Amino acid sequence: MADIRLAGIALVAVLALTAGCSGGDEGASPVDAAFCSPVVYEGEGDPDAIIVSDVPRFQGPGRAITLAMVRVIEAVLRQRSFRAGQYRIGYQSCVTNPVEPCDRSARAYAAAKDVLGVIGPYFSDCASVQIPILSRKAIGPLAMVSPTNTDPGLTLNTPYSDNDPGALYSDGVRNYVRVVPSDVAIGAAAATLAKQIGAKRVVAFVNREPLGFGWYGPSAGGGFVDKARSVGLIVTEFRWRAQESYESIAKRAAAARPQLVFFAGHTQHNARRLLEDVRREVGPNVVFAAGDQFLTFTPEELGPVGEGLRVTGTHLPVEALAPAARRFLRSVGLSPDEGFAQGPSEAAPATEVLLDAIARSDGSRSSVVEELFETRIENGILGSFSIDRNGDITPASVALFSIRNGKVVFDDVVRVPSRVGN
Repeated sequence: MADIRLAGIALVAVLALTAGCSGGDEGASPVDAAFCSPVVYEGEGDPDAIIVSDVPRFQGPGRAITLAMVRVIEAVLRQRSFRAGQYRIGYQSCVTNPVEPCDRSARAYAAAKDVLGVIGPYFSDCASVQIPILSRKAIGPLAMVSPTNTDPGLTLNTPYSDNDPGALYSDGVRNYVRVVPSDVAIGAAAATLAKQIGAKRVVAFVNREPLGFGWYGPSAGGGFVDKARSVGLIVTEFRWRAQESYESIAKRAAAARPQLVFFAGHTQHNARRLLEDVRREVGPNVVFAAGDQFLTFTPEELGPVGEGLRVTGTHLPVEALAPAARRFLRSVGLSPDEGFAQGPSEAAPATEVLLDAIARSDGSRSSVVEELFETRIENGILGSFSIDRNGDITPASVALFSIRNGKVVFDDVVRVPSRVGN
């Protein structure tokens, strides 16, 4: 969702952040660029290596979210005494924005010989620019661990993305992993829900108009259709376009006699009217589900038509995590809004995955990348998971919300494999 909800918020450059910590003059050489903070390091001696985060600085409400991500990364490092096994690790927070383009920042990371990994980038579009640069054998390659990218094409050859792993990793080296599921998992989780409630027939409304946000609709819709068919459900799919009325298509949906209807797309395409028209035609006993774009509506904006809607999303809110994880994130001082937004919670396991890979490595960039794909986490902040050979977290943990009594309520976690058609 980070690539969808916040894409329209203007970015501003931050030339330097105050670190209030030692580091940078001796020991490991940092990224020497105005868009990176001074090195944060509170361990003994000087750092042996550097990790960087690549997140923007937003204006408005999104600013608190990315600043919270930096706080979380620093908190994980403090918890580990700024160490990854035998290596002492310093940290720089770097800013990618329209002033400092993604390709230029990637080249700066590559040129800083003591940088062993990147947490980020924040946007999938930026990842598609940075991966071809940082995956080259000539520079390491350099490990990337994203907490927020959801474009499935960053890891898989799929019809639901403009990206192609064959082009992204043209050197043949996979250097990128993520600790958040792709948008395909949003639909797969809804199909899993349909199976769990005993549905036999389902309907999918899929919006295929990009609206500047890439392939969210086709990804979520494709994940739903593929998973539903793989578990034996009868699927009827309709094209969702922006229009004033959906009465005709709603009648056709009702004729399919579904037990669950899933909406995959951007709410700007008159989603509320679509929900109203379909609900009126199919009747009160059908379960309605949607991708997390529908959380851009407030329950008040949806009104009575939104009551009972089930929503699947790639971000696990703080209340979905284990007690120890909740205590850790609350100790960082996350506000309720920061805990509900994608990014801050995922920044912690992204940092842990990178530090663990460094700890197991021989200290070289290529060794860190190899160890990324050996990741096995037991009872971590996001539960137990591994990283598959493509770089995806598996199983993917998808949050299930519902709108009840005019409020968005967290219900459960649905786990789906990284290849959702399995």
